[in-house]
Amino acid sequence: MRLHCWNDRQVCPGRTQAALFTRKSGMSMDRRTGWFVINMAQVLGTTRARQLLEICGSPQEILNAPLSTLRTVLPETAAQRIADCKKLPWEAELEKLSGIKGYFVTFEDDNYPFLLKQIEGGPIVLYVRGTLDPDAFCIGIVGTRNPTPYGISMAEKFSLYLSEVGLCVVSGLARGIDTAAHKSALRAHGKTIAVLGSGLMNIYPAENLSLAEQIVQTGAIVSEFPLDARPDRMNFPRRNRIISGMSRAVLVIEAGFRSGALITAHHAVEQNRDVFVIPSDAGKLTGRGNNMLIREGAMLVENPEEIVEQMNLQIKNKQDEPSETRGNQLPHLSELERRIYTILSEQALHFDE
Repeated sequence: MRLHCWNDRQVCPGRTQAALFTRKSGMSMDRRTGWFVINMAQVLGTTRARQLLEICGSPQEILNAPLSTLRTVLPETAAQRIADCKKLPWEAELEKLSGIKGYFVTFEDDNYPFLLKQIEGGPIVLYVRGTLDPDAFCIGIVGTRNPTPYGISMAEKFSLYLSEVGLCVVSGLARGIDTAAHKSALRAHGKTIAVLGSGLMNIYPAENLSLAEQIVQTGAIVSEFPLDARPDRMNFPRRNRIISGMSRAVLVIEAGFRSGALITAHHAVEQNRDVFVIPSDAGKLTGRGNNMLIREGAMLVENPEEIVEQMNLQIKNKQDEPSETRGNQLPHLSELERRIYTILSEQALHFDE
């Protein structure tokens, strides 16, 4: 459903048309840039943004609104930050974003993730590097930063398979399960999206800077936070609602009782997403959150094929590819070996044959 777009010439109560915000440089502000500036205040989600639009008509007029108008929707502190955010260096922020070959999308744009538009209190702006497909069929894969070898192997197994059948893997670029999920998606030549709890110019953890650059080549890294934002603790629950909000379902690989993965799972439930959970060893602290989610009604899965079946997904069978294509994917085989492989791949044969 497309949002109704107000005429930018409408004027917020308490202001005149002449009060529309411009910088001293004389640069006027369009609607998209208005949202970009408001987002820099980091106090407004899509729900309240729409409420303010009902009153003011455009983001430019929200920026020019008197405090009394802002207070009808926002608490005092948030209203003051919106009133002050037009003083922020938004032009420099846009230049820096362009300098790292990034861009931004607003919740009113067609290339903003479709499912994310549907949630309450979603981000009004996403900073992006890479390619963000608004209609991608995504699955969130999350888990602890301190996984067991079993957790890593499950993250790799599920991410690899789900990527191979065409799903886009969404995770948080954190150590542990997130890293394993992203890497396996890349290994499958699939697409993956990393949602950050910091700004795009402050990749966290720093050890994943190279991984982030690899993700950008075929997928995207995204953040609702300004470019230089630090990975503050309070940012990660907000980040988690985006992971689940972009995804059709969330898979919890391994999570302790206080894991951020549990927050993501609970966001998913609130957003009416499916939650899949891999059963964990009852004796391992790193997986007790998994068993708790199962008791709460999450769907237990032991193999990635179960997710495909539960979600009624129609996937392309690799055997449906032309035999020449399959042969071309095996450059290490001789011509005779290629022919043998092709024959064996096309039909089941008895050992004697």
